[in-house]
Amino acid sequence: MYICSNCDYRTISKLWRCPECGQFWTFIKEEKNFKKTWWIALEETKTKESKFYDLGLEELKRVFTGGIKSWWVYLLWGHPWVGKSTIVLQILESIKDKVNIWYFSGEEESSAIFQRYKRLFSKEPNFPIFHSTKLEDILETLNDKDIELFILDSIQTIYSDETTGVAWSVNQVKYCSEKLSEFCKKKNISLIIIGHITKSWEIAGPKYLEHIVDVVAYLEWDRFGEYRFLRTYKNRFGGTDDVAIFQMTEKGLIPAYDLQDEIKNNIQNIPWTVLSVWIDNWRPVLTTIEVLVNKTKYKFPKRSAIWVDSWRLEMIIAVLERYMWVNLWFVDIFVNIPGEFKFFDSWLDLAIAMGILSAYENKQIDTNNVFIWELSLSGKINKTKFHQKREKEAQGFEVIDYKKINNIRGIREFI
Repeated sequence: MYICSNCDYRTISKLWRCPECGQFWTFIKEEKNFKKTWWIALEETKTKESKFYDLGLEELKRVFTGGIKSWWVYLLWGHPWVGKSTIVLQILESIKDKVNIWYFSGEEESSAIFQRYKRLFSKEPNFPIFHSTKLEDILETLNDKDIELFILDSIQTIYSDETTGVAWSVNQVKYCSEKLSEFCKKKNISLIIIGHITKSWEIAGPKYLEHIVDVVAYLEWDRFGEYRFLRTYKNRFGGTDDVAIFQMTEKGLIPAYDLQDEIKNNIQNIPWTVLSVWIDNWRPVLTTIEVLVNKTKYKFPKRSAIWVDSWRLEMIIAVLERYMWVNLWFVDIFVNIPGEFKFFDSWLDLAIAMGILSAYENKQIDTNNVFIWELSLSGKINKTKFHQKREKEAQGFEVIDYKKINNIRGIREFI
């Protein structure tokens, strides 16, 4: 038998190209190995008390179910330079007095991690930082040490002599992640793994990597923006219905979930601006909607929407024309939501309709009002889902009750 050193594909004849992964000249002859497989019986496994390390940042508690738990394996992945190492260092800073921490970096030199920590917190770290890319060296170093949490940055840089392929290959990532998880479960150690992404914005490596860990967190961003969004795509012991919002600064990532003060300052004396509350991964966020209406100079009027579904905009315009008797066929309509948020929430309908009507009639809307209802094709106002969450997020503003506006015609009294 011949085995591909990249993806572990087997064949009875040596091929020049692997039909599974497409790599060239990767087949080697498989040697029969009669190593014993050791099965650890449940009654022989040393059970330890599960510990919970409370995180200092409230935003991180949203995503990590309150904190870091012993023997859990966490996978944090995202774009290059998005701030994965930065947010891990902030996690370590919040629990460093409670946990014995070790940091292993295979991507950067230990001096680079040291300097980053010193820049963020203006002090030196009180935990050791190592640079290593060999799995056996890492496990041997940790084997006889009394540690509770260690960081691996990143899994794609680690390799083992016990399997074939280069460090970033599917075979190596699969083998190393399995051995690391097995080691942590046995020793009751928490592990945070930092991972890379592919060109198609997926987790680099085999799908097995996602299955073997307990929590998969994704840190996303707008390349030219300052906000970072931390989401969980898998949480074996908690929910995945929340998102943490951070703002990148010179001193690291600071929570930016409470945007009410910033919004209040930005919307003063700005015409045709409406407030609404949208839901992202079950997380309510107060936002501003801007609308501009101009007389068209083209044969067909323009309908432009930034961060809003253009098909919903067309539907809202049709409802306004049908039930509000406004002629929008000769005007260009532009809708924009400032910031770095992408919206797919249908309960922004009423706010967009309010903005279009106020811009069309050149009237100002009270910026203390918040509109969060959905429009139906019959012109009725539908109640939103997660209403209590949205009202809580809009504290300090007046949420217009949908009972006061039975249909679309009732919005005129608020303009």
